[in-house]
Amino acid sequence: MNNVPLTDHSENSFPMSALRRNLRVVLCLRAAQRYMLIAPIMVPFFAFYGQDLQEIFLLESVFAIVMVAMELPSGYLADRFGRVTVLRAGGLFWSASWLLLLGVDDFTGFLVFEVFGGLGMSLLTGADLALLYDSEEALHKDQLQRANPAVRNLFVISMAAEGLASLSATALLFFDGIALVVAVQTGCGLLVPLASLLLREPPRARSGLTNIAAEWINMRSVLLSLWHQSVFMRRLLGALCLWPAVSVGLIIWLMQRVWVELELTLLHFGWIWCLLQLVAAATGQLAQGAERWFGAKPVILAIVVLVLGGLCLLGAASLPWAMAGSVLLFAARGLFSVLFIDALNRRIEDDYRATINSLIGFGFRCAFILTAPVLGIVFEGLGLWVTIYVLVSMAALIACFLLLPLTRSINA
Repeated sequence: MNNVPLTDHSENSFPMSALRRNLRVVLCLRAAQRYMLIAPIMVPFFAFYGQDLQEIFLLESVFAIVMVAMELPSGYLADRFGRVTVLRAGGLFWSASWLLLLGVDDFTGFLVFEVFGGLGMSLLTGADLALLYDSEEALHKDQLQRANPAVRNLFVISMAAEGLASLSATALLFFDGIALVVAVQTGCGLLVPLASLLLREPPRARSGLTNIAAEWINMRSVLLSLWHQSVFMRRLLGALCLWPAVSVGLIIWLMQRVWVELELTLLHFGWIWCLLQLVAAATGQLAQGAERWFGAKPVILAIVVLVLGGLCLLGAASLPWAMAGSVLLFAARGLFSVLFIDALNRRIEDDYRATINSLIGFGFRCAFILTAPVLGIVFEGLGLWVTIYVLVSMAALIACFLLLPLTRSINA
């Protein structure tokens, strides 16, 4: 499926300086959003304000429900009304959630905080990638063979920001406690809407609003044609939904449990998490180069080997082996995230880019919601180490039915 070409009028009238500014500002916006000091200390943070474990789980469930409910609508809104408009709306919700955090200390206040945060994140993610990808294509429209670095750059800046945030959270906690963490986090949250004011919508072939019913029919036909395009495309879509749920979502939960089980103190969590995020950022930065140098097939095989090997090391019940396994898993995360998301975006139309990327996010979240309770039952009944090897089996099945067949059909 080819991308929709830009019109000559848009190309001649749109300032290239605005496109180049988009490239910088979108990365700054993503960095400010992903610099989440609260994330690595979420449980002790809520506990500090008197929330028990049941209330914490309920709060996180509300956030997850908002994200799932808004995943597809946010992508559609970005495609229909423009990426910049949606990013600005998301920035307002995002900053409002952190400003609210300055003055709340009860369950109801935290519930509103989670709803605003979920709305903000759902509107920001997907629209930022679509805007960055469109801006890169518009700037380099005459270089047809050039790899679009949008996915890579956005992933690398996300990992670097998350890693720095985990390190900073540890330092701020020791310096002045939770209050300083919240204050710094609020400041970062305000940077997101400020950055969005500097963005400009790149030219696209489709302009103006059309009848919603007709547009839905058109979008439905695009999604169906994407699904029926080839076996390769169906496997790619399936891999993007299922593989991250097993190799990222579930692993992160088990990984930290393994660290606790092997008596790694909470003091070391921030440093180790920062290192792992930087490993993912480094492999993400090298992913497109590795594909050019070695070909897509060896890189996909490397991703499978890294994940299965990393999980086996994680289940070895030894702290050094568990640390090595964690590094391998995050190395695979960087390679997969950049190569597979970029492979999808090269094959979809500009006018539905945000919607289709949101559809992938929706599939991932649904896969996680369905598999996490099953793994939780295994954990409660059979223990941590058996659970890890159940996860190894799940990853091996997905690799056999989706990733490895991709290596055979990649040339076709």
